[in-house]
Amino acid sequence: VIGGHNSSNTSRLYEICKRIAPDAYHVETPEELQKERFADCVTVGVTAGASTPESQIREIEALLESW
Repeated sequence: VIGGHNSSNTSRLYEICKRIAPDAYHVETPEELQKERFADCVTVGVTAGASTPESQIREIEALLESW
Protein backbone atom coordinates (compact mmCIF):
# COMPACT_ATOMS: atom_id res chain seq x y z
CA VAL A 1 0.00 0.00 0.00
CA ILE A 2 1.56 3.27 -1.10
CA GLY A 3 0.80 6.48 0.72
CA GLY A 4 1.51 8.74 3.64
CA HIS A 5 2.10 7.09 6.99
CA ASN A 6 -0.07 9.77 8.61
CA SER A 7 -2.91 9.41 6.11
CA SER A 8 -5.99 7.91 7.76
CA ASN A 9 -7.30 6.80 4.35
CA THR A 10 -4.08 4.96 3.48
CA SER A 11 -3.77 3.48 6.97
CA ARG A 12 -7.30 2.08 6.73
CA LEU A 13 -6.57 0.68 3.27
CA TYR A 14 -3.46 -0.99 4.67
CA GLU A 15 -5.46 -2.55 7.53
CA ILE A 16 -7.92 -4.04 5.03
CA CYS A 17 -5.13 -5.36 2.79
CA LYS A 18 -3.27 -6.84 5.76
CA ARG A 19 -6.34 -8.89 6.72
CA ILE A 20 -6.55 -10.32 3.21
CA ALA A 21 -2.82 -10.61 2.51
CA PRO A 22 -0.78 -10.92 5.73
CA ASP A 23 2.45 -10.11 3.84
CA ALA A 24 1.12 -6.67 2.88
CA TYR A 25 2.97 -3.61 3.99
CA HIS A 26 2.70 0.15 3.85
CA VAL A 27 5.37 2.34 2.26
CA GLU A 28 5.61 6.01 1.49
CA THR A 29 8.86 6.07 -0.48
CA PRO A 30 10.81 3.59 -2.66
CA GLU A 31 13.62 3.61 -0.08
CA GLU A 32 11.32 1.79 2.34
CA LEU A 33 11.05 -1.24 0.05
CA GLN A 34 13.21 -4.23 0.89
CA LYS A 35 14.07 -6.32 -2.15
CA GLU A 36 14.49 -9.44 0.02
CA ARG A 37 10.78 -9.36 0.93
CA PHE A 38 9.93 -9.99 -2.73
CA ALA A 39 12.38 -12.83 -3.38
CA ASP A 40 9.72 -15.55 -3.45
CA CYS A 41 6.94 -13.47 -5.02
CA VAL A 42 5.47 -14.30 -8.38
CA THR A 43 2.89 -11.51 -8.28
CA VAL A 44 2.86 -8.25 -6.33
CA GLY A 45 -0.31 -6.22 -5.85
CA VAL A 46 0.00 -2.46 -5.62
CA THR A 47 -2.62 -0.07 -4.31
CA ALA A 48 -2.49 3.45 -2.98
CA GLY A 49 -4.38 5.93 -0.88
CA ALA A 50 -6.66 8.39 -2.66
CA SER A 51 -4.35 11.35 -2.17
CA THR A 52 -1.12 9.57 -3.08
CA PRO A 53 0.52 11.42 -6.00
CA GLU A 54 0.62 9.46 -9.26
CA SER A 55 4.35 10.18 -9.56
CA GLN A 56 4.99 8.49 -6.21
CA ILE A 57 3.04 5.41 -7.29
CA ARG A 58 4.85 5.18 -10.64
CA GLU A 59 8.25 5.53 -8.96
CA ILE A 60 7.54 2.58 -6.67
CA GLU A 61 6.03 0.52 -9.49
CA ALA A 62 9.12 1.14 -11.61
CA LEU A 63 11.39 -0.06 -8.82
CA LEU A 64 9.34 -3.22 -8.29
CA GLU A 65 9.35 -3.94 -12.02
CA SER A 66 13.14 -3.54 -12.15
CA TRP A 67 13.56 -6.37 -9.65
